[in-house]
Order: sequence, then C-alpha cells, then structure tokens
Amino acid sequence: METMQPTIRRATAADHERLEALQRLASLATGEHHQELLDNPAVFGIAAENIAHSLVAELDGEVVGFCTVLPTSADVAEVDAVFIDPKTWRRGIGRMLLIEAERRAAQSGIRTLGVTSGGHAVSFYQALGFRLSGTEMTDFGPADRLTKDIGETNPGQVAHRAG
Repeated sequence: METMQPTIRRATAADHERLEALQRLASLATGEHHQELLDNPAVFGIAAENIAHSLVAELDGEVVGFCTVLPTSADVAEVDAVFIDPKTWRRGIGRMLLIEAERRAAQSGIRTLGVTSGGHAVSFYQALGFRLSGTEMTDFGPADRLTKDIGETNPGQVAHRAG
C-alpha cells in the first residue's frame, strides 16, 4: 500500500495535458452527471492562463491531483478546481492541496474563498471549514455555493466562534 506523502508544487505549462486528463477522470468517476459529461466533452478543459494559479500533487513523479484558486478581486478568490486521480482518492491529497492553496492565497492578501460544488464534494469542503452560503445554477443544474473566511484562521482549520 502506498504510504509516501505527495510533493506539492506549482503547476507548469508542461502539466496542462495531465491536468485535463485528471479533470475528466475524476469528474466521470464521481458518477454525478455522468451521461451529461459524456454528452458534452467541451466542459472538460483547463484554460492555459489558469495553470499559473494551480498547484499539483505528485506521487513518485506522477501528477495525481491539482487545485486551482483564481483571484476574483484583491481579497476574494474562487476555488476553481480540485481534481484527484480516482486511484489515489481517500489519501488526503485533495485536502493537502487545498490547505496549501489556501495558505498561499492568504499570504497574497486573499481573505475569502468561494466554491461552487456538486453534491459529491460538499462534505469535503465543509470538513475544511467552508460554509454553505446558497445555491448557484450551473450547466448541469443547481449546485451548492460555499464560502470560507481565511483571513484570521490557520489554513485548513475550521474557525471557532465564541459563544
């Protein structure tokens, strides 16, 4: 059984094809909107300009996951993608990537992260301190909207409120 910890690094243009493959693999593996995804292959794809805002996780030299966080203003950013190779699910790789992305975002002045998530990943984000804040329409119907204030908490930690 694999016990190595992944190495996290900034994505490069050379990773582009692998990131798109991971996006497709992970999206189809959830089973959510499976047929719609197959019928609409144009939904897969990573904009080249988003690579600079992405981190990758490598195990044994192979990229097994990535996380993209896009700034939307001086202090707000959007978690655009967290995709992990299904062969390495449930090993904490997505958590590690998002915590590191959150840490880097906070260092650059970001105070709030947002994400629009399908049902399969809502509990993942909630476990990392994101709170439901509404619903948003997507190409595949309504999805949950979650936000997290990161300015005053340690990355990956749930903010505790007094009282």
